[in-house]
Amino acid sequence: MRYKEIYIFCLFVLCSALSGGAQDRHTIPVETKEWYRDSLHNIQYKDWKTYDCTVVDSLKGFRKGKPVKLDKYGGLTNIVSKATGYFRVEKIKGRSWIIDPLGHQFINVAVNTVRPGKSPNNNTALGNKYGTNEQWLSKTKLLFDSLGINVAGSWSDVKLIQDYNKTALRPLVYTTQLSLLANYRRHAVKIKPERKKESEMSFILDKEFSSFTEKELEKINAYSEDSNLLGHFSDNEIPFTENEVTNLLSAPKESASYGIIRDWLKTKGFDESNLTKEQKQELIGFVTEKYFSIVGTLLKKFDPNHLYIGSRLHASAKNNPFIFKAADPYIDIISINYYGFWQPKQSHLDDWMKWSNKPFFITEFYTKAVESGMANITGAGWLVKTHNDRGLHYQNFCLTLLKAKNCVGWHWFKYQDNDPEDPNADPSNKDSNKGLVDNAYNTCQPLAEKMKEVNDHKYSLIKYFDSLKK
Repeated sequence: MRYKEIYIFCLFVLCSALSGGAQDRHTIPVETKEWYRDSLHNIQYKDWKTYDCTVVDSLKGFRKGKPVKLDKYGGLTNIVSKATGYFRVEKIKGRSWIIDPLGHQFINVAVNTVRPGKSPNNNTALGNKYGTNEQWLSKTKLLFDSLGINVAGSWSDVKLIQDYNKTALRPLVYTTQLSLLANYRRHAVKIKPERKKESEMSFILDKEFSSFTEKELEKINAYSEDSNLLGHFSDNEIPFTENEVTNLLSAPKESASYGIIRDWLKTKGFDESNLTKEQKQELIGFVTEKYFSIVGTLLKKFDPNHLYIGSRLHASAKNNPFIFKAADPYIDIISINYYGFWQPKQSHLDDWMKWSNKPFFITEFYTKAVESGMANITGAGWLVKTHNDRGLHYQNFCLTLLKAKNCVGWHWFKYQDNDPEDPNADPSNKDSNKGLVDNAYNTCQPLAEKMKEVNDHKYSLIKYFDSLKK
């Protein structure tokens, strides 16, 4: 090879390396541990493993520029659809959107459990920093605005938010958690304690579930004219999973579910003692349809103005096409709590698009950092080493969602770290660094900065990703 040819070849290699580096220079490796339960059901972590994170600055050809102008809800102002005074969903040019009350396209960026802490020390910390709950919420709303967060997710303090919104120029959009099946199950078990071991799904088939739900849903009429309400969650993580089928089939003979399920199995020609995975999924779909038909119909009866945003599917439920088909006629947005994967799998995104005409959002995901100093044993989120790593994961996870044309947003779990001093906390929320703020109400800045970078540019990022697919 002659000198001139060698020079050109080396120049080509150098330019290619620089070009590749420019495209991927911020695709960052993050060390993480995945949470699991051992054979004794004790919580353990797998060994450290490295995953790559795609971040905003790694996107070839994307220029952040200035954040676009938003309305008081956080929706785009340059594109106007039909304004109904309430949130709704609409598909525009192949992409699903939430349309806000002013008729503007809106992507849901939420934080769960926006509420004051419950332990004495937590209350003292809030009082020292903010004075009152009202001042806390006012300052928290300013924090959310600065970070591009536009919704208070499930388990937030609805009454406090409603009161704040009465005078706020920029209201805090919120959601409700109705816990309909959970409440009915508690009611039924109180009457017959021996039912405590029954599958939660079996209670759906009780004749009384419908009448109980109707009485519960009479209460939501009070929300029906609130334009700041995004929508209603009906429950959280009902065990619509194959592992629950054995428990479902073991319901006592006197229960309603026993006869209903046997009749269904007979009609389908399925052998109860030898069900395949697909047959189990179809059985779950049958029960799921009963749930959504009852809840969805009654919910719209008492509040026709707001979105029904599902029951927060989890675990293997997100892999079951029969569940999506069963829910499709009754819900507006499919809600999915997503754990066990570093980022949403493309196969999941493709399946959800294929199985349902309705959009989805992810309603739980998070990471927890070793450097927080917390025990970090409870909860299913990934363990990383630093708070900056939490932010890198957030960007990687949310950028994957923004590519999906059937995704209308996400909900980070959660506003505040677990409080080990809260005696009433759920067992899964005892000792882990899940929050945007700690228990002294200090914002986790490395996480917040990375959140802001995605959240502020979510609409521009959608435009960028959609342009790549043309």
